Amino acid sequence: MGNFFGSIYCWFESFFGIELADYLWGVSSSQSNTNQFIGIGLWMLGISLFTVILYYYIINHPRLCSWWGWGIFLLLNAVINFFVGWQWVLADSYEGKMVTFDPSTNLEVPLNISSSEMLCFGVSNMILSILAFSLFTLCLKWWSKNCSSAPF
Repeated sequence: MGNFFGSIYCWFESFFGIELADYLWGVSSSQSNTNQFIGIGLWMLGISLFTVILYYYIINHPRLCSWWGWGIFLLLNAVINFFVGWQWVLADSYEGKMVTFDPSTNLEVPLNISSSEMLCFGVSNMILSILAFSLFTLCLKWWSKNCSSAPF
């Protein structure tokens, strides 16, 4: 599962940086050697699925049966997933987990990951959540009573 999510997120590796990607794979940090793409990817899919179900089956209001009603929920999903992705890596940075062991000095040194790369990872998570939301829409919209024709 980690390889699946890691390969999808690494479509954007040049956008958010190779060093951050290596950290999330669990290969460059002395603090954590687990693949973090699993957790981030499952949260992204869960939030996207919940937002689709919320739109098509829980709220399911005829006034929202249009492209703009669907777009509101798409935007809501994207914004939430942006903050989840960004805060996931930012929290690790604040907790001091983004370090590696330098054998020449026998000290832990911080990885060269900037705050802009963390923001770019949040944007990458947002883009993937838009894709997931669209795929869940195509799969789940057909049984909605009021919104099955939205967005198209």
